[in-house]
Amino acid sequence: MVFLIPYIAFLYGAAYSVQQVLEGVGLASSNFLELNNDEVIVGSYWSPAEAVTPILGLLLVYSIILIGALLAAGFVIARWRGVMVVFSVLALPGLLNIAGKWPQINYLPDSFFIGGGGALGSPLGLIPLLIISLLTGWCIIVIAYDTLNLNDKFRGYYDHLWYATALFAGIFFVADSVGNRHASNLAEGNRVSREASLYLLNQVRSYDHFCKGEDLKETPSCIWASDVQQTLNEYAAYGSGTFHLFGPTESAEIYAGIRSSVSEKEIIEIRDEIERYNRTVCPVEELGEGIRRYARPSGVCQQVPSEFCTSFPDPPEGLVDKYIMTHSVALASECIIPTLVVSRARQKNSSAAIASNQQGRYQRWWLYIALAAVVGGKIANSTTKVANLDQRSAYDRRRLVLSTLRAFSRGSRKITEIFKTLG
Repeated sequence: MVFLIPYIAFLYGAAYSVQQVLEGVGLASSNFLELNNDEVIVGSYWSPAEAVTPILGLLLVYSIILIGALLAAGFVIARWRGVMVVFSVLALPGLLNIAGKWPQINYLPDSFFIGGGGALGSPLGLIPLLIISLLTGWCIIVIAYDTLNLNDKFRGYYDHLWYATALFAGIFFVADSVGNRHASNLAEGNRVSREASLYLLNQVRSYDHFCKGEDLKETPSCIWASDVQQTLNEYAAYGSGTFHLFGPTESAEIYAGIRSSVSEKEIIEIRDEIERYNRTVCPVEELGEGIRRYARPSGVCQQVPSEFCTSFPDPPEGLVDKYIMTHSVALASECIIPTLVVSRARQKNSSAAIASNQQGRYQRWWLYIALAAVVGGKIANSTTKVANLDQRSAYDRRRLVLSTLRAFSRGSRKITEIFKTLG
């Protein structure tokens, strides 16, 4: 059993990586249902360890087949001496583990993401799959080179595939760069929306205090200032995975506050009262000929940070100052609320792009595994060249096929002799 530990750990890590990717593309699940005697569902549970068991079994069967193919490729290269070399290399990890010299490598991921979540498993878990794929490509090309009696022209054809594949691999880099940009845009957009919500929340609280001090608590804008604080507080807490789902789709959602809906007429009243509040607390002096002098910045009157105010006020035109973001105000709802609405839409687009890129990452993962097989084939071409397979005589070519036929012929003769003896 000690001999097998390195190989089991090797395949177990590979199985986890495969399960993570299959779960991401929706072809497998770590969710299991519990049924009673009447086949009725009574519960469910998550168990990635149980989910990887069938995959581990398939990898084990494939590994046995691959070992046979590798030994056959070794026979092609150097007859029984090649078989012994391949067998020795394959047995080395187990022998070193018995001697206590093999390092304990953990191929398992630190965490498993239910549903995929764009995760591809651990980097070390990818290594076994790459090695299996590379060895598969290597032994297939070596055996095919000998069995089909190929020559150097085949290597030239294979180089065409190799160079095209190498260029195709550049798509991986570009795709990941695009995905990183979308993730960065989402993170930045979410940061701005959270900080803008908190900024507006602080201004609304000041307005709420103003309403109580002036005994205006029953006016539409003051009722709104009291109700909307919970909504803005939630917006300020939403992360990049939630704001695009629960953020405002239109300004009316924020003006409604904790209510289910609000009429357009009441929204106009709220906005008009807030505009008068801004003119009262932060007065604008008309100097004539269209020239105005706005209130100097203070603890109450401040110019809104530009990243919180990237959208113009909602219609109708002329209800409020269109360029509110250019001067000091006490309550900048007219530009922050439309900005939050736009930010939600942008974050939704970025999130959708990230989800699409995550699915693309799974596809590229499979292509990368296939690329390892192509690399194995390229190495096999070099192996056949070093082994001088092209210079062998016609009798010495097709070693595997001829040896198999000879063995089959000898076996058939022995079976025939046994039947004759019994007869």
